Amino acid sequence: MPKKSLLKRLNKPLASLKLAVFIIVALAAITAVGTIVEAKYDAYAAKKLVYDTWFMYAVMGLLVINLTAVMLDRWPWRKRHAAFVLAHIGIIILLAGAWLTMEYGLDGSMRVGIGETNNFVQVAETDLVVYSSFDGDRYSKTLEQEVDFFKKPPTVEHPFIVPALSGEIRIVDYQKYVIPSRKVVADESGKGGAGLRFQLQNANVNVIEWLVQRKSDTVATHNFGPAQIHLGPAPEKGREANEIFLTPSKEGLRYVVFQKDSATPLKKGVVKEGDVFDPGYKMSLQFRVLRYLPAALEEWDLKPAERPSPMTTSAIKILFEGKEHWVLLNDMTKLFTNNAVYLLTYGNRRVDLGFPLKLKNFEVSRYQGTMRAMAYQSVVEVPDSGEHLISMNEPLKYKGLTIYQASFQEEQGKPVASIFSVNQDPGRFLKYLGSLVLSLGIVLLMWFKHLDFRIARKSQKENGN
Repeated sequence: MPKKSLLKRLNKPLASLKLAVFIIVALAAITAVGTIVEAKYDAYAAKKLVYDTWFMYAVMGLLVINLTAVMLDRWPWRKRHAAFVLAHIGIIILLAGAWLTMEYGLDGSMRVGIGETNNFVQVAETDLVVYSSFDGDRYSKTLEQEVDFFKKPPTVEHPFIVPALSGEIRIVDYQKYVIPSRKVVADESGKGGAGLRFQLQNANVNVIEWLVQRKSDTVATHNFGPAQIHLGPAPEKGREANEIFLTPSKEGLRYVVFQKDSATPLKKGVVKEGDVFDPGYKMSLQFRVLRYLPAALEEWDLKPAERPSPMTTSAIKILFEGKEHWVLLNDMTKLFTNNAVYLLTYGNRRVDLGFPLKLKNFEVSRYQGTMRAMAYQSVVEVPDSGEHLISMNEPLKYKGLTIYQASFQEEQGKPVASIFSVNQDPGRFLKYLGSLVLSLGIVLLMWFKHLDFRIARKSQKENGN
């Protein structure tokens, strides 16, 4: 049997119409399932559960094989095959560009405070990072690993194990969607900082909050707006701001009140749980100590949710030294032993852009009579290029990146940060090229159809005559 004939026979099943129909039906089914999943959950869930899966890659691979086999089946090509070949090659180039973007592209978000600088983009991929310390101050990284608990959740029977110098850190549960609420409990180990639940109240204001120190020498802060409340060591002089410092001591909590127009304290004293004092501001505030814990820990109450919302996040459960700890996405926890301290973080990966982006100014315009944003824009500064305006319809293109104005963050009705969407598409050129080649194939196809029509008409006229 001739070699050419053998290749034709082997290629025939790959170029068959049955395989093409199977691929089309499979793609339609996958797309339908993906649409349903995205409608019920979100785009991230659809990507993880439907599009970024082995069966999707298998179908797309079969599509490339089928397109290639169909072209080879027509060999040797004639002039009229140009439209057919170009259309198939264009589709293959488009698929290559899409794969290149998915594997090596960048698509994330970036928060930059007004007047601040940032050079890190947060992406969807999640990492688990563990630091260890033997003195409580100097930490060294002992683990940094990409994890995908969304597709491969850990269980008690099959935990994700992180080796530690003393025992092991076991991740035994993962919740895709939870609504967290914070709770503060006494730290039985006594190694944590203090915890304070306070109330600030007057005729117009009623604020109840927790403050928890990470360590006994750190400062935990709540920005009340008219004043800042601090739990931790107080400075000797004021810092040109309305501030209330509460410092843990053997007697209870020593408080120091500063006014923004004076460096000397306005008031000093000692309070205990249940006590009330007047800071002395013109607002006639009453400060009440609702609960005081000399050593406290922050924990989470988690309410499971069926689908994502602006209130939900994901969380992992850690089992260490016989105790359970829940860690939210983009949060951290400290794990103590007699000889070491472990700091574990679970969060979205942060990618260094390689250059700083500074937010010089941010402006927002609102619909008349409302606080709803109508339009917003940012003035940013990047190295070697100066200032640029980024608005909702005008992105910044810099060093292969496209930076879009996505949203903004505000506190008490005032913008404090701009949120950017950062995109890098290494497959863009192939997508454009594939679209061009495909379009050229379609144009040639229409041209050949036009020629066939003219030839047919000419033949009819000749036969009619």
